[in-house]
Amino acid sequence: MITSCLAELPPLTVEIERSPDGLWTMRLFDKRAGAKVIMPPSEFGLDDAKLKAVVNAQFYMRKHGGDPAWTPPAAVEWHAFSAREVIWET
Repeated sequence: MITSCLAELPPLTVEIERSPDGLWTMRLFDKRAGAKVIMPPSEFGLDDAKLKAVVNAQFYMRKHGGDPAWTPPAAVEWHAFSAREVIWET
């Protein structure tokens, strides 16, 4: 079962992650602005969450990202992502 996905929508990276309460949380990282944006979660399936994330990314870029003509790529390639827990010790 996929619990986390990433997609590149230049200049954005979008992350979707399944939370313990069953919602799909979504974050986008704007490389131009150096910003992390927490988007509204999706309570439906993974495919719906991916679609909602792309729509939210377009809204962000047009309203806050400074590019009113921005459109996402015609095909968005999502990659399953499994983060490892890393303990940083000094």
